[in-house]
Amino acid sequence: MKTKLYLALFCVAFFWGTTFLGIRIGIETIPPFLLAGIRNLISGFIIFFYLLFQRKLESVNPRQFLRVFILAVMMIVLANGLTTYSEKYITSGLASLISTLSPFFVLFLNLILGNEKLSVKTTIGIFLGMFGIFLIYQNSLSDLLNPEYRQGVFAILTAVLMWSIGTIITKKGSTNSLTMLMNVSLQMIVAGIILTLFQFYLTPTISTENWSLRSVVAMIYLAIFGSVVGYVAYSYLITQMSSTKVSVLSYVNVVVALFLGWLILDEIITSRIIIAASLIIGGVFILNYKKAK
Repeated sequence: MKTKLYLALFCVAFFWGTTFLGIRIGIETIPPFLLAGIRNLISGFIIFFYLLFQRKLESVNPRQFLRVFILAVMMIVLANGLTTYSEKYITSGLASLISTLSPFFVLFLNLILGNEKLSVKTTIGIFLGMFGIFLIYQNSLSDLLNPEYRQGVFAILTAVLMWSIGTIITKKGSTNSLTMLMNVSLQMIVAGIILTLFQFYLTPTISTENWSLRSVVAMIYLAIFGSVVGYVAYSYLITQMSSTKVSVLSYVNVVVALFLGWLILDEIITSRIIIAASLIIGGVFILNYKKAK
């Protein structure tokens, strides 16, 4: 059980950290909502055909489909779609920075709803992570005041809020809900259709001739590792841990994004960044640590 949990934690922390770079490469030549739409259609049908061959497909009643539709709109159409759209206007670094507000949104909403109580450990964990993020992106905070970035900032803020609300709804669960994989598959397919249709509504004539190979490869990578592996792992973690604790993994995503920037884009890693990364990982550890009985 622990091995499965740790594997899921790694998948969410690492692979979702790579998605900011993947999105940035993908939208170089592919329209953002179409990129998000095709990505989710590919991943949704991968899981669907897996369930089909395993003979684990389930019948879906109207109540179950309504829940799937609501979560698909919140967590994929708005959260994933607007995150992809935002990177047309802001850097992937700024997008990953703003995404770390998710634990605050989730914790704040849970406190209002009475789902969680504010503890010293939770507070320390979150603020250690946020301070680490501040150290990493201290020089990028001025970008928030740049008028050219405001549209992207608004999009990513809306995405984070929708993701936080969707996370809480997912955690709350339902007495007659579908199995995790069936639920995730339908969410992706429904969201993929909506996102694709929305892009064609915005730009009725789309030519694939200008799509670069690296953008297409990035889209396939996002579908397999960002959606199939990452989203399935996230959905599993939500059933095993509190929504606030799972959302704090967004801090680790930023560390991964930072490492990839150094590895692929030759960005410099300073001693301040190393200290910041240590604070982030420390915050995640404190939040998830439990004393052995």
